[in-house]
Formats: sequence, structure tokens, C-alpha cells
Amino acid sequence: MSTVIYASIFRRFAAFVLDLPFLIILYYLCDEFCIFFQDAWGFIFDTHIIMYIIVIILYECTLECSPLQGTLGKMLIGIQVQDSCDDARITFMRAFIRFFVKIFSILFGGLGILLILFTKKHQGFHDLIAGTVVVKEK
Repeated sequence: MSTVIYASIFRRFAAFVLDLPFLIILYYLCDEFCIFFQDAWGFIFDTHIIMYIIVIILYECTLECSPLQGTLGKMLIGIQVQDSCDDARITFMRAFIRFFVKIFSILFGGLGILLILFTKKHQGFHDLIAGTVVVKEK
């Protein structure tokens, strides 16, 4: 039986930093897409923001429930998200819940994120609510 190594807050932050270029590229693709349709159909500016939010949600949730079990940044760092009970891949709904609780954790001064420093399995509030852990790849 192998020992599970839980991802530290530093590895998780590094994965977030590595995700930023991908998110910036997605932002510009959304922006160009919206500009094209704004010229053609008269979309308003808010469409850009709404579309980008949807793309971020799809990026995070789809990749976390995929066989990669994490975003591209997590993959590059060598960590993955899994179910805290049985080490299985998480569902899209669980990834969705995890994402939104993470946003609220950040909005409340990052307290839910800092919880990673104090829990045995290095779980943030969003991990505890969604029933997930972030581990080093096997």
C-alpha cells in the first residue's frame, strides 16, 4: 500500500500561477469571440464577462473531473484532485461545488484557503465541503 502525499499550499499556489497563462489565453479568445459577435449581432459588453466566467468554470470543473484530475497547472506541478474517501475521480457536480466554495473562500479574505495550512490532509474549506483532497500524483 502506497503512502498518500497531500499537496501543500505552496504546490497548490504554484499550480494556480501556472494556470494563469492558460486563463489569460482563454480570456483573449473569449474577448475576440465576443467582439466578433458584438460587431455582427450587437452583443453588449457584459457578454464578455459572463462568457469568461462560464469558460473559467468549465476549465476548472471539466479538467478536475477528467482523467487528468486537475487543471493544466496542477498537471504540470504533479498534483491531482480526488475524492477524499476512496481516491476516485470526482464528478463534475463535485468539481462545480468545489469551485464555487473556493470562490467564496477567497472572497472572505482567503480564510478558507488558509485552512490548508492547519488540516491533516491539507484541505481547504472548499475541499472539506466537496469531500475532496489534492494529492501528489502516484
